[in-house]
Amino acid sequence: MVKRIKQEDMAGALELQGISKDDLQLQQWLEEHRGRNGGKLRVGLGGRGVRIIFSREADLRYWQEHYGQRQAA
Repeated sequence: MVKRIKQEDMAGALELQGISKDDLQLQQWLEEHRGRNGGKLRVGLGGRGVRIIFSREADLRYWQEHYGQRQAA
């Protein structure tokens, strides 16, 4: 049997400090993202919080502007 490794392009990553993968606020943000028909996201644990990896550059910029500022407040 031959195993194939699927490689995906990555536009960038955003780390939100102090937020866990199970945080209700993050879950709400992910639902909003799906509602806007956003691209594929991959969510994992970062050094100080949750790390979100984006497949589209536009999604990365949107999250940096909207959710990164909300998280800092």
